[in-house]
Amino acid sequence: KEKEGFDSYGEICEWLEEKLGREAKYKTVHKLVYYRLKASPKIARPKSLEQSEERLEDFKKNF
Repeated sequence: KEKEGFDSYGEICEWLEEKLGREAKYKTVHKLVYYRLKASPKIARPKSLEQSEERLEDFKKNF
């Protein structure tokens, strides 16, 4: 029912404060997650309903 992971560094900051009672600056969280853990929160971009799968595959082959 609950999604796994975080959508943003700000969300990680909020989680740290709620669950662990630790306040962390955005910059600190970013450095820790991105450089030390080699991870990043990601949000899938919406896909256009008008996008042609055939043209997309053609683009991938010729790019």
